[in-house]
Amino acid sequence: MLKWFKSAQSSTVVSIYLTQTALYAVEEQYPRQVIELLFNQGESAALALVRLIGQQQWQGRRIKLALGRHFYRQTQIDKPAMPDDELAQALPWCMREMVDEPVEQLLFDYIDLPTGPQGTARIAVYYSKRQPLAELVAAITPLCSIATMGPDELAMCNLLAADQRGLVLHKVPGQELTMTFIHQGQWHFSRTIRGFQALDDESMAVDQFVFDNLLLELQRSIDYATGQLKLNAPNQWFLALPQRVTPAVQLAIKQVFDIEAESLTNEHLSPVSLPAIGMLEEDKA
Repeated sequence: MLKWFKSAQSSTVVSIYLTQTALYAVEEQYPRQVIELLFNQGESAALALVRLIGQQQWQGRRIKLALGRHFYRQTQIDKPAMPDDELAQALPWCMREMVDEPVEQLLFDYIDLPTGPQGTARIAVYYSKRQPLAELVAAITPLCSIATMGPDELAMCNLLAADQRGLVLHKVPGQELTMTFIHQGQWHFSRTIRGFQALDDESMAVDQFVFDNLLLELQRSIDYATGQLKLNAPNQWFLALPQRVTPAVQLAIKQVFDIEAESLTNEHLSPVSLPAIGMLEEDKA
């Protein structure tokens, strides 16, 4: 997980996923229950966090924050030839021609990627506007300590065992469907698959869904990852989808790919809760 902000160990942990419209929190203790807090009209994420902490009486707890996609961007580049500790400091200068904002207003971090097809070392660079994250920190730190903060797609990697080479399909309301390759707990590749917002439409009967386009997009994405990027093909598939459509998607995948896809969700854990749970699993992954 990226370490934009990290504090010393103290007390028990609460993990919170920040989306554009709501917060989803999960406590470290079992049984784990998901607590949802919808934003009030015009309310910022920072103010909503303060309200949630107050409502749940979480003052003094350690907080882990999983950031929704609206908080960050990611791009992949060849890894500059310099020591890792120097690279972390040099990222703003490496990225200055690739971003639309002054690098002084951004925070950067990176993860290593599998070696590219030409034997070139590659990294995925994550960057976020500094001000919104600073506002979160300023709002929380009088009440709680921040244990860590990072992108939701990296938090999802912690849900798989270290020896699994998995493909994860994840659908959060308000966001596009994503397909991610995860190997040994590390993010290797992801692709946004557009056109499947109807998966969130509870008024649409499941038998009205046609999954042919989804299966075609999955095949294209797998072919690109294994053919062009030379990644290992996943040997396990995982679904983080609304429960009502999961059995139909599992059946379609079985019929076309002859693969038994495992669901990461159940009646108690929705897809939108999984990044928060992934953050809790960070130190165990």
